[in-house]
Amino acid sequence: MQAGGAESLFATIASLYPDAPIYTSLVNWQKVPQTIDPKRIRTSFMQRIPFAKKFFKALLPLYPLAFESFNFDKFDLVISSTTRFAKSIITKPETVHVSYINSIPRFLWNKHAQENYLPKVILKTIGPILKWLKKWDRASSSRVDFYIANSQNIAEKIIKIYQKEAVVVYPFANTNYFTPPKIHNWELKSQNYYLIVTRLVKWKRVDIAIKAAMDLNVNLFIVGDGPDKQRLNRLVGASENIHFLGKIAKSRLLDLYRNCQALIITQEEDFGIAAVEAQSCGRPVIGFRKGGVFETVIEKQTGIFFDDQNEKSLKDAIGSSSRVKWSEGAIRKNGLRFSRAVFGKEFTKAIKIACQNPTI
Repeated sequence: MQAGGAESLFATIASLYPDAPIYTSLVNWQKVPQTIDPKRIRTSFMQRIPFAKKFFKALLPLYPLAFESFNFDKFDLVISSTTRFAKSIITKPETVHVSYINSIPRFLWNKHAQENYLPKVILKTIGPILKWLKKWDRASSSRVDFYIANSQNIAEKIIKIYQKEAVVVYPFANTNYFTPPKIHNWELKSQNYYLIVTRLVKWKRVDIAIKAAMDLNVNLFIVGDGPDKQRLNRLVGASENIHFLGKIAKSRLLDLYRNCQALIITQEEDFGIAAVEAQSCGRPVIGFRKGGVFETVIEKQTGIFFDDQNEKSLKDAIGSSSRVKWSEGAIRKNGLRFSRAVFGKEFTKAIKIACQNPTI
């Protein structure tokens, strides 16, 4: 239904098993990656619901039923890739179910994220449904034979919430595409800008970067769109330092990465692919000291962390970053730890382990 990091990663998993059919609750055919043959895709009853593609978030209670409706009796191995419901599939005892977890459902297990997922009026109305989904999510988690987490951060949440161990296999960035520049775009580089690449939702706390940039009188380029854009625009007011770029072409993003002072990450990410893309281009990261960024960034070598999620703490980190003489080569080398080739090797290795001993 969307085109993001999780979808790109799934397309790579699908390419590792090109003859396997793909089951999903609902699909927007325009969003299917070009590397996936649409003929491989099997959809649930949700696909036949009128206007489902437009109101797919409102159909929240149906997703568990959609995934439970599939029949996997003829398969020896089923791999699910999920942030929410796909791990709830039902398989025979002799079938091995391996689930790659990109994220634990935030809107169920994080109250703050829940408030940003749906309006308060709707939250009050569907409160009992969310309570049921939370119980169902925990109960259905036991159906998985072998968990793979996209980071140690998520592995710890799997232990805490589902009481299950997980093997960590990191996602990848396109490190062959996101590379340091041979020649800088000096017109762009001369603007001495900082960069944010994210979906604009409240919990991401992009507002603290805007306030910090305005206070420091530095340029901030924001790539991405989302429901929080209108509020953030009001916050910017008449300032000429903050630039909303919206959704942009991949080539433009590459140029922005290559010439920025640093990528700023204001939120707790489960993994955070943008941090890897920036480092692959040889650029440092200024990140909130929590979540997946802790696993992708080496402090004082490839980036700087700030401890408190507010503009003062971020301003101090920006100041510290500006005084470091960053090594483009060292930053790029760290980014290469998260290549597509490394992911494919580690993922297939984990699948073999799961098939030999599906007890994790």
